[in-house]
Order: sequence, then structure tokens, then C-alpha cells
Amino acid sequence: MALRIHLRVPACGTAKEVAAFALRAEEAGFDGVGITDMPMALSDGFVSMAMAAEATSHIRVACAVTNPITRHVSALASTAQTLAELAPGRMEIWIGRGDAAVYSVGLPHANLRQIRDFILNLKSLLAGESVNFNGTVSRMRIGGGTPVPIYLAADGPKTIALAGEVADGLILRVALHPKALETARKNLAEGAKRAGRDPAEIDVIFMPLAIIRDDMEEAREMARPHCVRWLMMEAMARGLGESGIDLDRLDMPKELREGRPEALQVLNLYPDLHHAEDWELARRLCAFIPSDVLAQICDVLGFIGTPEHCAQRLQEAHAHGIDHFYLMAAETYSFPHRELRAFEETIFPAIASLR
Repeated sequence: MALRIHLRVPACGTAKEVAAFALRAEEAGFDGVGITDMPMALSDGFVSMAMAAEATSHIRVACAVTNPITRHVSALASTAQTLAELAPGRMEIWIGRGDAAVYSVGLPHANLRQIRDFILNLKSLLAGESVNFNGTVSRMRIGGGTPVPIYLAADGPKTIALAGEVADGLILRVALHPKALETARKNLAEGAKRAGRDPAEIDVIFMPLAIIRDDMEEAREMARPHCVRWLMMEAMARGLGESGIDLDRLDMPKELREGRPEALQVLNLYPDLHHAEDWELARRLCAFIPSDVLAQICDVLGFIGTPEHCAQRLQEAHAHGIDHFYLMAAETYSFPHRELRAFEETIFPAIASLR
């Protein structure tokens, strides 16, 4: 299939600035944008989505990603249907267990039951059907309009299987390695089988990093906090091990290993490692990874390096059957201008035959 590529767009400016960058992404050749939902750190993602939909003409626009904890399903359903009216057939809702949006206000991540119920209720409301809210049965009057696909972001086996069971699509964050990819596809198929669905009908979007610089070492150094973030997550670290990377060599500081917000605050990291306001501090705290191991991790986390290197890696990934990507640059508080230019000027021309 044709290669499709979406770009993460942090809502790091005004809604007008986010919309202007989404238009640049469309002009550069991207197929879609994912706009962040991080209320404590960035501008409102849904207002930005509305303005991005108005500014663009054909790319898809997604919330990347919202969660069942800080967004009530009734409010999200109304927002999703309203957005769909602005750009019919171009809006998507991506849901996860909750990351910075959740723990920045002292709340726990959503569990599998909460995620499952949230997606099913959201689908019912969008279809114009009634939902029982703690004994009160309600329906959304504007439901039943333009369909809005619901994607689930996942990295662990149970959540991937849940996507196969209830979601329209999967935002998949696993190592770009044949063994990790095979395991993820099996988990998706198991969930689809439980629901009597064909896994081939579930759109799978892989979510790798894309950190592009003219110098390979500079790109890898920028990726250090993201590499350590993977090490901090059980399912993601398992994928690195399956890729043949020797993790026993790594001596991670206790505060990073625990990963709790209060432990990270002791290190003056806010709000967390992979969204750190002080990126240079985050990089220094992650200096324990030797350069050779860093290079190995970067190669399975995504497309990290020069434009030419990233173009080659995209071609290799497509040869392994991956045809849909959602790319995340390193920064949260600035737009990915370098990555956009690299794709526009070098990478898209190099992979034109795949699109």
C-alpha cells in the first residue's frame, strides 16, 4: 500500500499558529497531523484542531492523544461531532491511557476497563444511540452525523489487543524490529478475533520518533530523554530487549528508574522526562547510556539521524509491511520545523515511489 505519514504538531503556540503550521505540513506533503492534548503544558488541542481544519483542505487532523480521565465522554463526543462538521471525513479521535495530561493534575492512568467503556460509549454517542450514565440514560442530539474514527494508542500487549477488539484503528508504539512487530500484530489479531473482526480492517499507525539533523550524532543526542523514557516503561523496554539490545549494561539513576512525578521533581525536571522544559538538563541526566547503545536504541525507536539516513530507514520499514506512520519530533514546546523541512526538501522526494 501507499506510504502515509502524519506529523505530531504540539499546540505550543496560539491556535492560529498551530493552524498555520498544520497548513505548512499539508503544503510539505504530509498526509495528516496529530495535535496534542496537554492542558497544563500547551494551548487547547481541540480549539487548535478546529482552526487547523479550517486552514487546511485535505490532510487528516487528529487529537494526539486524549484520554478517559480528564475528558468526559459526553463532552468529547460533542466536540468530536462538531469538529467533524468542519471537515467531514478528515477528523480523527485518538485515545490513550493518559500521560502528562493526567499525572500533571495528580490523577492515575486509565485502566483497560475504563478505556474499553470509554470507547464503546463514545461510539454509541457519536452514532446517536443512548448511553447509561450511572442510571441516567442520555443520547447526544447531534449524534449520528459524519462518522469519526476512534483510534487507541497502545504499547503493551493487552492494550494492543483491546484496540483489535473495540477501536477503528491502532496507534502503535513498539520497536521497529521484526520480532517486536510480529508480536504486536499477533496481539492485535487476538483482540480482533475476540470480537469477530478482521484485523486487516483495523488501520495501524506506527508511532516512531523522527529527530532529524544534518549531523547523526547531534540527532541521537537530542533523542536521549526519549530513549530513557522507553527504558522506564515495561512493555517498551521489553521491545528493546527483543531487538537484541543489551540493557544490562545500563545503570539508570534511581529517580529515573522509578519514573514517579515527585521523584523527577527532585531532579528539577518538569513536568516529566520526555516533555522536560529544560531539555539540556534532561539530556545530561540521560548521559548514562553509552554512545554505541544509544545508536542501537535510536535505530529501533524510529528515524533519528540525517535526512538521507531517515529516508533509507523509511524505505526499509515499508519493505517490512509498514505503510502508515505518525512521527514525533523531540521537542514539545516548539514546532518541528527542521523535520518538516527535511521531509519537504529531501525525504519525500527520495521516497516518492512509495507514495
